[in-house]
Amino acid sequence: MNRSSFQQFHWHSQQFGCASNDIDCFYQQLQHQMQRLAMAKQTLGEIAAYPLDLYQSAEPQADKANILISAGFHGEEAAGPWGMLKFLSQLENDIFSQINLSVLPLVNPTGFKAGHRFNQFGENPNRGFAVEDGQAVVSEESSVEGKLLIAHQDLLKTLSRDGILTCHEDVLQHSCYVYSFEPGQAAGAFSTGLRDSLAHYFTLAADSTIDGWNLDKGLIHNHYDSSFESCLVQLGAKRGACSETPALEDFDQRINANCAVMQQFLNFSLKQS
Repeated sequence: MNRSSFQQFHWHSQQFGCASNDIDCFYQQLQHQMQRLAMAKQTLGEIAAYPLDLYQSAEPQADKANILISAGFHGEEAAGPWGMLKFLSQLENDIFSQINLSVLPLVNPTGFKAGHRFNQFGENPNRGFAVEDGQAVVSEESSVEGKLLIAHQDLLKTLSRDGILTCHEDVLQHSCYVYSFEPGQAAGAFSTGLRDSLAHYFTLAADSTIDGWNLDKGLIHNHYDSSFESCLVQLGAKRGACSETPALEDFDQRINANCAVMQQFLNFSLKQS
């Protein structure tokens, strides 16, 4: 069974008091958190009437690790961006003295507003990140969002040097799993820690194949494709992951799980720095 590109998915969040695709509420609360944390905003471009915004530690320090967290590549995977908001709401400003944190909270705003997977142009924002000769290049698969990200690859490469996490959901699943990247290594504490943070909220998906790739103990490890996170690992990020929460389960529980996997990623990165 395949994920539908334009089937609409909407849920209600009790903790945020709004619909999953309420983009105005999302941006309002995002602005509040960014003002509180004093993160620096850079607009990478626009998609329809919406910005593709990147936020960074206001005063990055050269001797600290650089990590990037992203969400909202697919519009029906709404618990990622809302989980990002919850994660940000729990941060204190002193975190920026310990690590250089950057976030892409909502990459596909038109899909998010509609509640469907692709953007409004029928493109998949998490495909088309081809890598040739150590550089990301635009391909036939590249979306409007992807082209903007590829145009800023030097910046994103720097910001994800020590790790990239992208938070996704699977609308076909009642269980969770993780794509992980630890180049040249078997799955280690980085991969299992992220997986176990999700397993606190949901059962792990049974060993099987997903999209033709082996799922073993809740992990699909070192699977390289044309996704954003795979691209950044190929460009030099020390480690990377794509978390998958089950969109057939309770929406607020999925928000909590996304928040938890982001916190686990941050905690692991702090220990490594």
